[in-house]
Amino acid sequence: MGDDHTIAIFAAELIVLLFVGRLLGEGMARMGQPALFGQLLAGVVLGPSVFGVLMPVLHHTIFPATSVTKSMIDALSQLGIMMLLLLTGMETNFALVSSRSRAVISTSVCGIAVPFASGVALAYTLPAGLIPSPGAQLVTALFLGTALSISSVKIVAMVLMEVGALRRDLGQLILATAILDDTIAWVIIAVIAGIAAHGAVNIASISTSLVGTCFFLVISFTIGRRVVATIIRWTNDNLIIEVPVITAILLVMLAMALSTELIGVHTALGAFVAGILVGQSPILTEHIEGEIRGFVLAFFSPVFFAVAGLGMDLRSFGDPTLLGFTLAIILVATIGKFLGAFAGGRLGGLSGRESLALATGLNARGSTEVIVASIGLSMGVLSNQLYTMIVAMAIITTLAMPPTLRWMLARVPMGDDEARRIEKEDAEESEALPKMERALVYLDDSPNAALAARLAGVFAASQQVVTTVLHMAPVEQDGDVLESLGMGNVMHAARAVAEREQATAQVSDGAAPPRLKLDELVQAKSTTVPDAIEREAVKGYSIVFAGVRQPLSEATQRFDPELASLMHAFDGPVAIALNGSGFDLEPSAPLRILVPTGGSSQARLATEVALALAKATNGTVTVLHVFAAEGETEFLRGRTRRLGLSVLVEARRLGKRSGARVEVMTSISSHPEIAIRRAALAGRYDLVVLGASLRLSDRKFLGPANQALAQAVKTPTLLVVQ
Repeated sequence: MGDDHTIAIFAAELIVLLFVGRLLGEGMARMGQPALFGQLLAGVVLGPSVFGVLMPVLHHTIFPATSVTKSMIDALSQLGIMMLLLLTGMETNFALVSSRSRAVISTSVCGIAVPFASGVALAYTLPAGLIPSPGAQLVTALFLGTALSISSVKIVAMVLMEVGALRRDLGQLILATAILDDTIAWVIIAVIAGIAAHGAVNIASISTSLVGTCFFLVISFTIGRRVVATIIRWTNDNLIIEVPVITAILLVMLAMALSTELIGVHTALGAFVAGILVGQSPILTEHIEGEIRGFVLAFFSPVFFAVAGLGMDLRSFGDPTLLGFTLAIILVATIGKFLGAFAGGRLGGLSGRESLALATGLNARGSTEVIVASIGLSMGVLSNQLYTMIVAMAIITTLAMPPTLRWMLARVPMGDDEARRIEKEDAEESEALPKMERALVYLDDSPNAALAARLAGVFAASQQVVTTVLHMAPVEQDGDVLESLGMGNVMHAARAVAEREQATAQVSDGAAPPRLKLDELVQAKSTTVPDAIEREAVKGYSIVFAGVRQPLSEATQRFDPELASLMHAFDGPVAIALNGSGFDLEPSAPLRILVPTGGSSQARLATEVALALAKATNGTVTVLHVFAAEGETEFLRGRTRRLGLSVLVEARRLGKRSGARVEVMTSISSHPEIAIRRAALAGRYDLVVLGASLRLSDRKFLGPANQALAQAVKTPTLLVVQ
């Protein structure tokens, strides 16, 4: 085909790469291996060593050696590298690194240093024909050392999941070390690429690359973290076009990749750091992350790895010398990583068996090495033969890792604390609060608004959810005064919780610092337009706290009109403050909370909210279950009693996991609302938290029983409806 058919050739290449890559990836996945190996294999099959030998004419037609088509597919491949690194950064959890920092840091540093030095030394023994440019032998050696020394966090996580070790203490330690490995790798690659870009290896070029990299990292993890979070939040809250947040994330990635290119280091570092900052955004929902992951894995990943496979030429292994050096690279990578990681584990205080398992788990390479090798090949510092050797090493070390790791983990028994932690995590999977990211606080100028603001502030600080305070100001009301009232109550309560947690952290070694500062946590908006309520409610909030003068009509089963509009637009739980005039506690005072429960999902959510409020204020939750009087005979037989007690037992378990003090109480009555009101009065509780389901016609409303219960209780109440 001539130059007029360039677009057709490019489309044909993409069709073949995508189809064969996904097909072979599916085959690998069904065999229990990472799909990327199938995508790499697709490139090998379509490359010069298979397709090019069997059908040379057709191979040349689809993959012509023209500069235009090569530049097009290479550009797409480079964009694929950035997208893969963005996704890797988004999935990077630095909380794992900080949890056992001594062992993680020592293992990562030693596990990189030993194979890195060995790889650099090995590079100087390679035949001259494997070095693209004799003048750049040091850069080639540095690339080889880097490729041999790092682990692929995505492959490590996949293998740990496959062998059932991801949630074990050792599995978490292996994953945390791989995360640090990946981070160090991209800093090293950025510096090496900077050295190569300067065209000469000298102190000035090295210093320039190091200073530029350090400056970029410092700015990114200080100012940049807040800027990225602000961009994502503003985009989500103000733009109405489809998927605006994904566009914003892509722009952030490209801008940061461009920044690293301009300061003389590789775009890979910018894309990876952009992913980390995006992943740390407090409102990055699983839905948005899932959409990006689907886009990357469906298109960019198979294209990139298939293109990477195209660069492999298996005919190189027909030369005994090159085959021998390939085996040497595999041995140096495996033994060097194993010895370095084992020594680092021992220095970090791990036992011999734990260190052996850790060293085994870190020997999984894969995507990271392929990306590093692709960067080296595109920069001209790796030859095609050396590139093929590195990719072969990545595949073989990863394939060998699962059976050896499974064998090692079987010899490291699970401790009692570890078993309890895993059991607790299993139980918490069914809880709603850990999944919440954002809260909306809707207020007017009533006592109920003051109660809602106080409770929302406590909730925001304890759960670390980003909170927006929306004031519905009357036309004659001064918006600044109202904002001060609502915002001041939320911030005052949040500050009290933060100070309590800070004091606790000073006496507890295991206490984690808050993820968000108060000025990041709470923001205020003011409006006099009722339509603004519905517009705000659809911006991705997890829960709404509402405080209005008369939320429930005493004559009908209807909510306040503005509150009803909010609830109509919002599908999640709404916590409505009632009887706020009777609440006069200081923010630092412990809350005594009563939670009636019947075992429904709404009652369970109310219990979770009550426990969060109690824990944050060092208070107590009393869980009340009311047995129906007409079931008293059956109650005495035990069936109803067992069902009721199981609800109370579950409430105790929730309290134990949350760290809040829980007491239980039972009552028998044919009128639950009366029994609950009596219990609230007799116990002198500061707050009652009620869970209730909603009914739906043209608007959401409470059923008669829930309406009667909400109106019967005169104690300050938080009505959690869903």
